[in-house]
Amino acid sequence: MKKQHKITGMFRKFLTTIALLLTTGMLVYGQSGSLKGKIVDVDTGEPIPFANIVVEAGGKQAGGATSDFDGQYVIKPLPPGKYDVKATYVGYKPLMIKGVVVNANKVRFLNIEMQPTAQTLETFEVVDYKVPLIDKDQTSSGETVTSEEIAKLPGRSATSVVATVGGVFSEDGEVGSIRGARSEGTVTYVDGVRVRGTSAVPKSALEEVSVITGGTPAQYGDATGGIINITTKGPSRHFGAGGELVTSQFLDNFGYNLLGFNIQGPILKSGDSLNQIALLGFMLSGEISYREDPRPFAVDIYKATDETLDYLERNPFRPTGTGFGAFYNAQYIKKDDLYSTRDKEYADQYSVNLNGKLDVRTSTNTNLTFGGSMHYRYGYQWSLANSMFNAANNGTYEDNTIRVFGRFTQRFPSGRESKSLVKNVYYSIQADY
Repeated sequence: MKKQHKITGMFRKFLTTIALLLTTGMLVYGQSGSLKGKIVDVDTGEPIPFANIVVEAGGKQAGGATSDFDGQYVIKPLPPGKYDVKATYVGYKPLMIKGVVVNANKVRFLNIEMQPTAQTLETFEVVDYKVPLIDKDQTSSGETVTSEEIAKLPGRSATSVVATVGGVFSEDGEVGSIRGARSEGTVTYVDGVRVRGTSAVPKSALEEVSVITGGTPAQYGDATGGIINITTKGPSRHFGAGGELVTSQFLDNFGYNLLGFNIQGPILKSGDSLNQIALLGFMLSGEISYREDPRPFAVDIYKATDETLDYLERNPFRPTGTGFGAFYNAQYIKKDDLYSTRDKEYADQYSVNLNGKLDVRTSTNTNLTFGGSMHYRYGYQWSLANSMFNAANNGTYEDNTIRVFGRFTQRFPSGRESKSLVKNVYYSIQADY
């Protein structure tokens, strides 16, 4: 009975500690952008006041605003990504602009021209968004890579995407330094949370990777080299799933195998079939990989045959014949006891990379987002000294990084501008052993 009370007390202390960490979390900078512009009549150029603007991502409303007397509107905060912008007003054709790109910590300027009509139309006129040649809010140097561009790149990690940006030094696809500064001077954020441990994110979960190489905004500190902002995808109002399988098994000496998957959609909906709102949505993506040999040899190496190893294990010594001491039988191995190969034994590696989000729409102007990631690696440290007789005793490594966070977003509509308060609470665990 005493032991049971002790375990219960320890469990309560653990829960209390987690609760304190979450409720007294840090206020950090969220990776959000904003949309700003003017709505005018396409024929006269006159501003259209009190027009409705709605921003949607994946069929889910991400924000909205009403234009003022001058036709101006501002919608913020908006997580980085691609959006469909809908504009409606009595006496004008409803207009939808698809694929408007919003970047982290930047203002996307979008002026909307609406066409007057005497008829009431229920369908939207759909036009594609055109990326402007000049970005008005480009106050710092660097580059932003969107999910569409990431899908076309050969690399699978966020660091491989960062390595493609000018001003970033890379070696073997890994980020070394930015603008010649030390690697410690580069700060990495994932979903607005400063990273401790690995920044690995499944490729299918990457929404945007932004790199700031110069003109660092004042909101960031402790960055003498550059800033890496990684934004992951969020839940969608529509259910969707995907998967991929990559393998080089039996095709090369690497023996690379990877299984990737992603699934997203609503858990709880509200409203009728025409105007459904996702009250609770989720997104889960992951990658599971196995590699037989990360660095295969270009030339042959020698290894003892199974019969030779079995003999040495049973007879490690032989007498000297003098009555004193013994010799190692391994010293008497001949070339016939060995065979040449390029295959390494006990060199394989495993990794599991998961990322997920849960979005809760608590009211029209408030949202709760919970997210987390887990990265696990295990493998053998292959040694040339052990390769001939002792490969089974190669060293191993194991590391595990777990990160969870929570974000509360509340918008305060005031005139034409939608102000907001964003608070991020996170708890991160890293274990290396």
